[in-house]
Amino acid sequence: MALTAEKLSEFHSLRNVEGLKEFGGIEGLATSLHTDLQRGLTKEQRKQNKKKFGKNKLPEPRIKTLLELIFDGLQDKTLIMLMVAASISLLLGVYENPSTGWIEGTAILIAVFLVVSVSSINDYNKELQFRKLNARKEDKEIKVFRNGEQTIVSIYKIVVGDVICLATGDDVCADGIFITGSNCKCDESSMTGESDLAKKDPKHPFLISGCQVQEGNCVMLTVCVGRYSENGKAKAVLQERNDDDDDNLTPLQHKLTKLADQIGHAGLVAAVLILICLTAKLFYVELTSGKGFGLHMLTDITGYIITAITIVVVAVPEGLPLAVTIALAYSMLKMLDDKNLVRQLTACETMGGASSICSDKTGTLTKNEMTVVKALVCQKKFSNRRLTTISFNEKVMNHLFEGISVNSTASEMITKDGKSRELLGSKTEIALINFIRRFNADFAAIRKQFNNNDYREYPFSSAKKSMSTLISKSVNGNEKKYFLHTKGASEIILARCNRYIDEHGNVHALNEEQNKIVQNQIEIYATKALRTICLAYREFDENEKRSIDWENSEPNDKFILIGMVGIQDPVRDEVPAAVRRCQGAGITVRMITGDNIITARNIAKKCNIITPEDDENEAAIEGPVMRKLSDEELDRILPRLKVMARSSPTDKHRLVKRLRTLGHVVAVTGDGTNDAPALKEADVGFAMGIQGTEVAKEASDIILMDDNFTSIVSAVKWGRNVYDSIRKFLQFQLTVNVVAVVLAFVGAITDDHGHSPLKPVQLLWVNLIMDTMAALALATDPPSDALLLRKPYGRNDNLITRTMWRNVFGQAIYQLIILFSILYYGDKLFAVELHSRHHLTILFNSFVLCQIFNELNSRQLGKSNNIFYRLHKNLICVTVLIFTIIFQYLIVEFGGEFAGTEPLNSKEWLQCTLMGAGSIPWAMVLRSIDVEQQTDSQPTLSLQPNTSNWKQVPTAPKREKSLSESLRRRRKIN
Repeated sequence: MALTAEKLSEFHSLRNVEGLKEFGGIEGLATSLHTDLQRGLTKEQRKQNKKKFGKNKLPEPRIKTLLELIFDGLQDKTLIMLMVAASISLLLGVYENPSTGWIEGTAILIAVFLVVSVSSINDYNKELQFRKLNARKEDKEIKVFRNGEQTIVSIYKIVVGDVICLATGDDVCADGIFITGSNCKCDESSMTGESDLAKKDPKHPFLISGCQVQEGNCVMLTVCVGRYSENGKAKAVLQERNDDDDDNLTPLQHKLTKLADQIGHAGLVAAVLILICLTAKLFYVELTSGKGFGLHMLTDITGYIITAITIVVVAVPEGLPLAVTIALAYSMLKMLDDKNLVRQLTACETMGGASSICSDKTGTLTKNEMTVVKALVCQKKFSNRRLTTISFNEKVMNHLFEGISVNSTASEMITKDGKSRELLGSKTEIALINFIRRFNADFAAIRKQFNNNDYREYPFSSAKKSMSTLISKSVNGNEKKYFLHTKGASEIILARCNRYIDEHGNVHALNEEQNKIVQNQIEIYATKALRTICLAYREFDENEKRSIDWENSEPNDKFILIGMVGIQDPVRDEVPAAVRRCQGAGITVRMITGDNIITARNIAKKCNIITPEDDENEAAIEGPVMRKLSDEELDRILPRLKVMARSSPTDKHRLVKRLRTLGHVVAVTGDGTNDAPALKEADVGFAMGIQGTEVAKEASDIILMDDNFTSIVSAVKWGRNVYDSIRKFLQFQLTVNVVAVVLAFVGAITDDHGHSPLKPVQLLWVNLIMDTMAALALATDPPSDALLLRKPYGRNDNLITRTMWRNVFGQAIYQLIILFSILYYGDKLFAVELHSRHHLTILFNSFVLCQIFNELNSRQLGKSNNIFYRLHKNLICVTVLIFTIIFQYLIVEFGGEFAGTEPLNSKEWLQCTLMGAGSIPWAMVLRSIDVEQQTDSQPTLSLQPNTSNWKQVPTAPKREKSLSESLRRRRKIN
């Protein structure tokens, strides 16, 4: 029977062990797939299987084309009303004046299409950016055997027949069959709905793609990939995105959408009011003049409707949610350059308010370059230079080498370039292997000696802080003995020992004196900030081995102590300064580690987490001690707590939960499978990109590609920048809204014919400037280090501060004075006929130039007057400003009937420019007026490089329920 991808998929979906026997068992299936269960596929076989069974990649979901986005944009109800009114105007205009009557209606329709097209192009580019980011996010690496060598490849390169190595925390990237393993259990709840972990062994051999290995490890044979796998078939059903799902919005987008609705309603009221007033005025004039009703009135009323609808279009700030999307999309791509792979949109904005960072130690605060520098073997002390002089009885050395070699998940494999070999796995285990390599011990050869049916592994877990492995070997001829090797946290392993082995291989009771020698060395190593690992073993004969239940756990007493090593992991050079920057930004950094409290405290000092002002005893606590505290007792010490040592994932979760309960915005790092609850509980969860398990990455919001603490600091900076960018845009748009609506309303009411001084086409151009164009200009400012010179904004801070309201109404007053002066005294100021097209062109040009200069003013929110600060760093903003100026010139000079404009001379251009530029010195005057409340409960939030006006943010504000619920409804970016 010829195997096909469809037949393999059907076989695996049935998960019938009897069906496996029809292939001749796992060996027969491997033969049918042209693979070797020990060596894996050859290069040629990989090519053949890929061609025959497909690749491990799903077809890309279809995204909307640009034309479809434009069509969707034209479905907006307000725009439909405007287009209908413009069409009526077009028909009436052609009927009344065939030569020129068609111009206004046509111009409005074209302007609507242009506005929608620009927004759609922006949306289309945003979708492409997200797709690029998602491709990077979904690509993961996995261990496989190929050509007899273990190597790492992308999951996209997995093919049917590949022999894959899975460990705790790994995602099952394809459907497979269990070959061998130890205590392997998978979480299949996402695919089967079963909450209990599924054991994997020869009796239960089917591994399902899309699930995670929660315990143990195994080797599996790949049988289905891509769209033929269980996960692939499930994803194919769910691939259609629901872009209308309100849950896709981030909390800030929710706030801005609500604000946009409120402003839109105000604009609608103004539009209805102007329509009623103008219509009533028309009826009154026609009735009192004795003209009566006529077709010309229908034309006028249609014009009023167009004006009213245009005011609604201008008033509805659809650019607010758009600005958030642009800022987030821009930030997400730029954060990737800073080694932050963002998985959740909410994370970008939430990091801006982070007030507490709970960081792991190893690899994040330290270099993760571990080296054994001290050792205590057989109760003999050895320092760095004397480590190679360790030479004891053969029995002792064998126990030392075997314990490190077999009781380890580290492995050696070929590098991606295929030119060299490298150790892969836990850095602690790699340090131990490199330690025995100094004595020319071959860990791989030693490990192969014990790869038999008696081999059983008990993986490391954060709860027990140890790892054990059972092996068997012959001693004294043919007598079979079993040895359980264990390693882990020094205090824990030492507590399990009641004997020790000396340099001659003799075993002695571990009395109080000998125990104290080890404890003293633990303390000495810890004060030097060394990680201490104890090594021990226990020996069993056949009868004793049979009397123990090995299925669920290993024995944890009566061990024989071999020794202890001190492992050095230097603090990253950049971390102390980065921690100081966080502290200067009002963020408390806490270190969570599995090390003992003395080691943890000393490393925290080197990182500046514990400062000279801190009480060392109050600043650090051990996990077991914290577990005994009630929530109220813990809450009292949290403000001073900087270090948690000997912590478990449960301790980390509780710490994060208490901090959030007290109102902190918490960021936390995690790398292990058991860290997932804490990562989900935190406002922002950071998973380690290098050391992190796939389960931790799935639970996280951001993946640190370099496992570096400084990348978290970059995320804080980008988060604050997102919030600032939105406020800049909000400040600008509100000003345009107020001025445009008031000018159109008052101008139309006071005009003899009820015409707005700003034509519909002109208002649509203004709408384009203040929505899409301004969103691009103001939402893409890169962050500066000055953002870290202030306290974080509060969880419940208003989006619009008093300072922003001052700027909005202050600029609106200036602009309205200028524009009303032009509207009513233009004949005196410019020597033009009032209400002529030339006069209204000057008004329109002055209005737009006021907005252009105010766009520069909006780049500053506080007291700084440097509106050009880092402008050269934002090429998008510069481009938008240049484009706006050029297009404004073209509209004025060549718009004619279409835009309702006439060319202006150089003097008039200069006058308009000076009136617009006047908003800059006026903004300086406004910034000198202090309007913020000077109280502790209402922090000043002037987002400027000038930090003199920053006030302390309360550490425990009342939580906002809707925001909390939004943050809990986490969804991955599709």
